Amino acid sequence: MKKYYSKKLKILKLKRMNLQSIRKSMHHAFFPVKFKNEKIEKLHDFISQNDRDAEYWQLNGLLGEFINIIKNFNQDDVRFFFNTINLWDSYHLVIIADKLLDPTVKASVKYDFGFVYCRIFCLYEKLDSYYLVDSLEIAVNMYDSKLNLSMLVDLATKINLLFQNKQITKQQLDYNLSFINKLQNELQKP
Repeated sequence: MKKYYSKKLKILKLKRMNLQSIRKSMHHAFFPVKFKNEKIEKLHDFISQNDRDAEYWQLNGLLGEFINIIKNFNQDDVRFFFNTINLWDSYHLVIIADKLLDPTVKASVKYDFGFVYCRIFCLYEKLDSYYLVDSLEIAVNMYDSKLNLSMLVDLATKINLLFQNKQITKQQLDYNLSFINKLQNELQKP
């Protein structure tokens, strides 16, 4: 009897996933997101088309394509990305943040994507970015990011908000605030 219900549950889950996929495809077909920046549009289309297999991206495949799209990003492209961040699916932002932590991506790009990771963390939905918090230090150190005071304040505010809403532990709060204080102290050095 237990196997029967387990099998039924799997079938229902697959049907629900297929229904969500159909809805998503129809929405994109009838209401495609258009950007006035070719690089951002290409990134959006690429992520949208390959979001199901994100954990299996390889350098000689989808990860390589992702790198080719972002490797020539400049400040204007990143600014446009953040000006239109409300048009992005939140899951796609998580995919981007995750891929920015890949050492192969870091070795292939010129732009400070540690700053981009931090900004995604700060702007990502009000309370759902708690799973990005543990990689903040990794992103900043990996890209040797030079965060400005405004970004440090935004990070501290977001981390405090997550703690107040019981999304992160006191240990995570203390650790990340200590990291932010260290970065702030480095900013103040002559």
